[in-house]
Amino acid sequence: MSLLHQQSNSRRAAFRSVSYRRTLLSIALLLIAWRPLGAWDKIDFDQTPSAKDFPLWDAVILKDQAEMEIQPDGQALLTQHRIMKVFFDPDKRFSHQELPFNGSIQVVSIKARTVHPDGQEFPLDPAEIKEKSLISESVLYSDVRAKDFYLPRVTANCVVEYEYQLRLKTLLYWSDWFFQSDLPCLHSAYTLAVPRGFDFRMKVLNCHLEPQIDFRSGKQVFSWEKFDNSAIAREVFMPPAADSICRLAFSALDFDFDGRAYPCRTWNDVAAWYRQISQSSMQPSPKTAELALGLTSGLDLSRAKIEAVFDYVQEHVRYVSVAIGIGAYQPHLPDEVLENGYGDCKDMTSLIISLLQAVRIEAYPALLSTRGHRSLLTNIPNVKQFDHVVVAVPGDGGYFWLDPACRNCRFGQLPFEDQGASALVVKPGEGELVVIPESAAEENVARTRWEIKLNSDGSAAGRLSLAATGQEELAFRASLTGLKPQRRREALTGYLTSWFIDPYLVRSEFDGFDEKDSSISIEADFLSGAYGVVQGEELFLPVNLNTQNYLSIMFPAERRANPVLFDYRFENQDQIRIVVPPQFEIERLPGAVRLDEPFGLFESTYSAEADTIIHHRLFVRRQLLVPAEQYPQLKEFYDRAAQEDAARIVLRRKSGQR
Repeated sequence: MSLLHQQSNSRRAAFRSVSYRRTLLSIALLLIAWRPLGAWDKIDFDQTPSAKDFPLWDAVILKDQAEMEIQPDGQALLTQHRIMKVFFDPDKRFSHQELPFNGSIQVVSIKARTVHPDGQEFPLDPAEIKEKSLISESVLYSDVRAKDFYLPRVTANCVVEYEYQLRLKTLLYWSDWFFQSDLPCLHSAYTLAVPRGFDFRMKVLNCHLEPQIDFRSGKQVFSWEKFDNSAIAREVFMPPAADSICRLAFSALDFDFDGRAYPCRTWNDVAAWYRQISQSSMQPSPKTAELALGLTSGLDLSRAKIEAVFDYVQEHVRYVSVAIGIGAYQPHLPDEVLENGYGDCKDMTSLIISLLQAVRIEAYPALLSTRGHRSLLTNIPNVKQFDHVVVAVPGDGGYFWLDPACRNCRFGQLPFEDQGASALVVKPGEGELVVIPESAAEENVARTRWEIKLNSDGSAAGRLSLAATGQEELAFRASLTGLKPQRRREALTGYLTSWFIDPYLVRSEFDGFDEKDSSISIEADFLSGAYGVVQGEELFLPVNLNTQNYLSIMFPAERRANPVLFDYRFENQDQIRIVVPPQFEIERLPGAVRLDEPFGLFESTYSAEADTIIHHRLFVRRQLLVPAEQYPQLKEFYDRAAQEDAARIVLRRKSGQR
């Protein structure tokens, strides 16, 4: 993590040091008129940058260009052309290309080549372009596929070039254009050609660009370009890159879907469209009606019925990760999902709604832009801004949320990716934009209790008790659920080795991991060959026996470009009781510390009762978004907390005791 931060800062400095005169000369010679899918331009290697110009990257993008041509029938042709200078490609991440497509996106053509520094050119053999399924299940998602190919004979300091054309059968797949990526880019350009009178929404985000506007072959043509684009500054806990880099966002005011025209001018339009295409999937069939009645038989309260339906779908339908917009937008029929035993988020959501409708309980699908996705642009209604679907059950002036795709979630519990997310609730006759509530720190608690009896030779016997709630519980479930007992014991032994030498598990119990609606806990009795470090007559004991023993590497960089966006609020409560053997006496205990900031709280105290040392530790994450300007205070807070966690209890052997 520290290395990543250092590289990120160094890369920005290195990019700024590149000679702009040389960069512009490269552009002048290389980035001449674009001839889509025609003859390639000649590459003059003497005018391309070298690895010395970009010492911290394995490649640089010389040109990244796209042309989106909207056609009168509501379809579009998207042509993308990229040229890269590759300095080093050990893992084939630059030579390997994959183009996803589905029933609404057709790959029209692909062309690619590799050019060596000596001028030798190696074109891609069309026979080497393979087609593969992106989803192992071939029944419900047979149209989610990709064209897959490797650029031929990629070597150090070569240039790779590829160009492909896609036919978009609906403007729902009209994507944003990003001027930055994980590599420096000398020239990025986007051209949009639309029929006269075609209306659309667009917005330039995180930069200032004005388009050149022209007319060509009866179409209005908009062109944007940007030179010398730095690579994205990747930092730990950063917001989605799309929220900070230069990009163009588009949305058509009308689009065709499945042979029918739909408006897309308001969020009500988006909701009406989704309700129309998913209506048949949310209606109970005779099979789902019979199932729903059986699941809720004998239950009087609506909440109990909703829970029975949720539990059934969660347990009997396996989640297949297909983000909306990659797979088809239209959910599959509930009978198909039940028969096959799997589905994506929109399939599972529609199935739950159909089952609830069968027992006269109202529920709606809600389209989400999850945490980690880009922030919702409320003034550009567009379904492409969403990447997930959940269930919203109305009641008590708000909504009760269900995410059946979260395998480890309890009834009514949402993963942190859903919390704080913008959601479009698809109600009859309207769409409602809401923000899903976030859980408080006191709802996400991990508690650890250690009882350690130290022996005179430095060995120890101990007991660990651990319990967790909320998101902390989900984190433990994600790590341990599904593991066989032996693998769980091995994982726990590995955890103990962070502080104890040669730990041996005498007893271990993992409660609640196989029962989703039960609280989880871990208890273990163990022996250790040694605890602490002996130096002469002194014994130094570590005190950071907590689930956060990584604080020292959280924020190593002195400066930061992006805000900090944490995943969820939480509390970690830790208590350690160490019984000191009669041969030792307590020489020094660390002092009490309290760090209280708007974004967090850290407390650490020590006390001694007879022969027992007691250490209490509390760490609370209060704030999720910390602006970049407050990073120095945040870093100091974490550094101070890590420093206190690194403190040692010092025992001294009594005179004459061996």
